[in-house]
Amino acid sequence: MTTPGRTITAPVEECWRRIGVAGDRSCPELRTFIHCRNCPVLAEAARTFFDREAPEGYLEAWSRVLEEPDEAVAIDATSVLVFRMGREWLALPTHALVEITIVRPLHRVPHRTAGVLAGLVNIRGQLQLCVSLHDLLGIDDAAPARAVAHDAPTAARLLVIERVRDNAADRWVFAADEVAGVQRIERTAVRDVPSTVGQSATHFCQALFDWQDRTVGLLDETRVFDALHDTIAR
Repeated sequence: MTTPGRTITAPVEECWRRIGVAGDRSCPELRTFIHCRNCPVLAEAARTFFDREAPEGYLEAWSRVLEEPDEAVAIDATSVLVFRMGREWLALPTHALVEITIVRPLHRVPHRTAGVLAGLVNIRGQLQLCVSLHDLLGIDDAAPARAVAHDAPTAARLLVIERVRDNAADRWVFAADEVAGVQRIERTAVRDVPSTVGQSATHFCQALFDWQDRTVGLLDETRVFDALHDTIAR
């Protein structure tokens, strides 16, 4: 390999891995080229790599892949975040989700911290209202103070949710005892909430669906936001 005025040859095979930036950096050419990607030796090696003959069967294998019909993608599906509150598995549409973060200290609000309002938490340098969805939904198995304490279980997470209405953002933070992650649920797999069910949590659910042998309640975010706003504002 040549550059104006001199010829450059690779002192060892794959010199960029051995004496270049990916190796011990002992290559004297680094003083000139700073990085191996600027060296003509690497450029020549790349050209040789892409100009080489394809291995036997390579083109035929890719031809078969490209000839296969596209897999059907479920377009009539909704994306939800599945999480656990006490013994209840619930879900919220992902468009209402802003962030999932680790548990952190809870700052109580004098004369206000009780029931649904748990206090304030620091999210990215800003104090946000932290609420107890356990209390709002009538779920008894977890207390909001424990969910944001220093010794909270590692499975617990803080969820930041938001609704934008009339050019104003309605943002809340709540603690979930466990977060399973985002799932895509086909609408055909969603069923109505039986009218005979009288639990408090199901009052806020718009539908039910099955996930990993569990029944998950899909929360109606409008009901949740309205109830939080009405409860905290009054």
